[in-house]
Amino acid sequence: MGNEPALLFDELLRTLPLAAAMFDRDMRYLAHNDRWLPLHGEPGGPSLVGRSHYEVFPDLPPTWHAVHRRCLTEGVAETGLDTYVRADGRQEHIRWRVTPWHDGGGAIGGLVIYAENIGDQVRTEERLAERESLIRDLFEHSPLGLNLCRMDGLWLESNPAFLDIIGYSRAEADGGLTYWQLTPRKYDADEAVQLEQLRTRRRYGPYEKEFLRKDGRLVPVRLNGFLVSRDGEDYIWSLIEDLTAHRELEAKLEEERVTAIQTSKLATVGEMAASFAHEINNPLGVIDAFAFTLEDAIGSGDQEYIEEAVRSIRVAAARAGKIVHGLRKFARHPDSDPIEDVEIETVIDDALDLCQARIRTHGVELSVRVTTAGRVHGHAIELSQVVVNLLNNAFDAARESKAKWIRITATEGAGDTIQVAIEDSGAGVSPTVEASMYRPFFTTKPVGTGTGLGLSISRVIVERHRGTIVLDRAMPHTCFRMILPRLP
Repeated sequence: MGNEPALLFDELLRTLPLAAAMFDRDMRYLAHNDRWLPLHGEPGGPSLVGRSHYEVFPDLPPTWHAVHRRCLTEGVAETGLDTYVRADGRQEHIRWRVTPWHDGGGAIGGLVIYAENIGDQVRTEERLAERESLIRDLFEHSPLGLNLCRMDGLWLESNPAFLDIIGYSRAEADGGLTYWQLTPRKYDADEAVQLEQLRTRRRYGPYEKEFLRKDGRLVPVRLNGFLVSRDGEDYIWSLIEDLTAHRELEAKLEEERVTAIQTSKLATVGEMAASFAHEINNPLGVIDAFAFTLEDAIGSGDQEYIEEAVRSIRVAAARAGKIVHGLRKFARHPDSDPIEDVEIETVIDDALDLCQARIRTHGVELSVRVTTAGRVHGHAIELSQVVVNLLNNAFDAARESKAKWIRITATEGAGDTIQVAIEDSGAGVSPTVEASMYRPFFTTKPVGTGTGLGLSISRVIVERHRGTIVLDRAMPHTCFRMILPRLP
């Protein structure tokens, strides 16, 4: 049994998961395990037994020398993290414990040092701290509102951008307000849909609604969110975008759109003023002629002529009234043009009321073929304006050609659409003109005969109705198609 304690000690030292070494009072090595040298950045080698610790590692920090001296007289010392720089400039992170050992008489015979290189752990913690800092910076400085809440809607964490949206301080909001307190009841049905998305897909949105600010103002917002779990409980992270500036821009753009449409309509009326005057003068001439002779017919008692004159005057007045009514309807402000379900044939008829007299007066043959009773959802006057613009362009092109004709067709299109095609006998559209024809104020017409707004405004109107307007290059003549979604 004489060597058994020493063998057990050597086995214990060898199997320790830490680097360990035993020293006498002069800090000469009595024993060490295989982890000791790699701990200090040195490869394993021959035993250090009998050598001085300070000779083996001359670069040890002076503070460690002081720790060794203190432990030889006062007892145990330890630290959870000790950082030092080696001679080669490499930084080491060590956790260590120094404890004295006692001889048979109870006196301190030397020291036992246990140590562990925790560099990987320190670097991992540093990376985690850096990532946490980045996440915190994102949370605090994000231009989007960010909010964490419980499933019952209680707000737990709100970033400055979100607090700006709702007008509350962090102390007032987090832990004190709920999602439902600032959500108007008119959104109850929509909220139920979003909660169902959370339940089935663990996310919701994009979803637009309003929050009620502290000052009572409603703020339009767009939300997206997702579920996260902590300790078995679900929470909701929401990303909130303030749409106030977006709504103001939309309103400004809508105002500019309405102004542009109205400007284009009035310009179109100006271009067709001469034909309107001519078209109205014809029935006025009829009325004047019959009124002039009607007095004599009354005096002579010619009842047959009187009845004919009255019928003719009524027809002429109705014709003039129809022209004036169509013109007033076309020229009125877009705000008075409601969104409704309208038959495409009505759209075409309204446009023809304004254009067909001008077209036929100049000897241009006009044919109309409507083979659909389909309806579209939108602004009837705006859609008629598109047809008017296309007819005016077709008229300007056709009257300069030898054949002089315009064809209008309205048919069912592919994929639940309606197509209105306006084709003319003109010279066609060159690729150079096609590249610029939708640009505002671009025109190939002589100065004073066109504003260059027709096609530009027409495309805006059609796209607003979720449709398209295209130049059909597959047709032998110039052909523009307005394609709109058809109502079921």
